[in-house]
Amino acid sequence: MTDYSFMIRINDEVQKHLEEKAMIELQTEALKEHRKIQIITGVIGVLITLAALMMETPH
Repeated sequence: MTDYSFMIRINDEVQKHLEEKAMIELQTEALKEHRKIQIITGVIGVLITLAALMMETPH
């Protein structure tokens, strides 16, 4: 009778490693997208501030 427990344990470790790697990749992508949103939000904030200042300044 063949003992497959070693192969099962190796398979479980490989699967766990792949799941962790996939999770890290997803988190990295989420952080990149979050950073893009922060930059866009900052630019919009600056544009609104400049527009408000231009409206207050007499010409």
